Amino acid sequence: MKRKFKWTVEFTVDETWVADGFNLTDERALQMLSHDLQFAYEHELGAKVIKAPSKDDILRCQGYEPKKKAAAK
Repeated sequence: MKRKFKWTVEFTVDETWVADGFNLTDERALQMLSHDLQFAYEHELGAKVIKAPSKDDILRCQGYEPKKKAAAK
């Protein structure tokens, strides 16, 4: 098996872009990487978001109210 290299990256994005719908997911990160490495095979790339803002924070920034959790019975 060939050796794989790993980078740990921190992205910062202004809230304007989050409000406009940006949300960095594993799929989006892979898509961004694939865009730069257009000739790479699928098995040669991988992307994983290790830490992200909470879904509730993203929803609020985008003008939505997070769903309320049902009270435990």
